[in-house]
Amino acid sequence: MEEVLKEYKVVSTIKVQWGDMDAYQHVNNVVYVRWGENARIDYLHALKDFASGPEKNDFTPILGFQSVKYIYPVVYPDTIYIGTKTEEIMEDRIVLKSFYYSENKKRLVAIKIHEVVLFDYKKQMKILVPQELIHAINQFEKR
Repeated sequence: MEEVLKEYKVVSTIKVQWGDMDAYQHVNNVVYVRWGENARIDYLHALKDFASGPEKNDFTPILGFQSVKYIYPVVYPDTIYIGTKTEEIMEDRIVLKSFYYSENKKRLVAIKIHEVVLFDYKKQMKILVPQELIHAINQFEKR
């Protein structure tokens, strides 16, 4: 698994909690979404703190769409490593992809897609992806 995680610039570590499980004795689907939020913010912070609010930038990233593909059930106790990377930069959004790996199962357990749009709170509107952010992502991902 360590070899697989080397391909990601940002890896978030999540300790599975007993309360993450549901009546079906596996981690509830909504928990994966919360874990993905942590991974997305970790990734954005790694990009020169683009996860900061509008007080530091002219824009702020917000989630426009998300989906999770559940591959294998996770149960307590476990540690999940989430590798996140930019999958695609579009004119009006950045598509991030997170891969969830289980330490106990030694395998991929889920994949999440995050479409991040940029919002200008002063103008109260969505904006195109700024060149400075595209440059930061390309530098960070070494594209």
